[in-house]
Amino acid sequence: MANPRTPTKLRLLADNPSGRPLPTSEPAFATCPTTPPDWLMGESLAQWGKLAAALDANGMLNEANRNMLATYCDVLGAYIGQRRAGAEPDMKLVQQIRMLGREFGFTPSSQAGIAAPGKPDGKEAKNRFFG
Repeated sequence: MANPRTPTKLRLLADNPSGRPLPTSEPAFATCPTTPPDWLMGESLAQWGKLAAALDANGMLNEANRNMLATYCDVLGAYIGQRRAGAEPDMKLVQQIRMLGREFGFTPSSQAGIAAPGKPDGKEAKNRFFG
């Protein structure tokens, strides 16, 4: 199976490491507030509070992916709840968390090339020694 496409927002945060032209015809969705959906509860709601703010700060939270983020938080909350109750890890939930997390750049491999706004990218230090 081929690797899924990297979302344009993640490519922009990573300074487009592939160098391929960025798509110009992607739909533009309206931003949305960071208020959670009313059906999130407990640990899922706590995860929303953390992740929605992070996505919003990077301009990645919008009306189109709001429910997907809520679903991610719901699955993650269920996993955390099971583990706190002493249950063995549910590998189906782990797989769902991994797959959904990759879509938002939450996994280590999907974060590899992302440079967060305002953080140094290491080029300055390299130029100091080799420039």
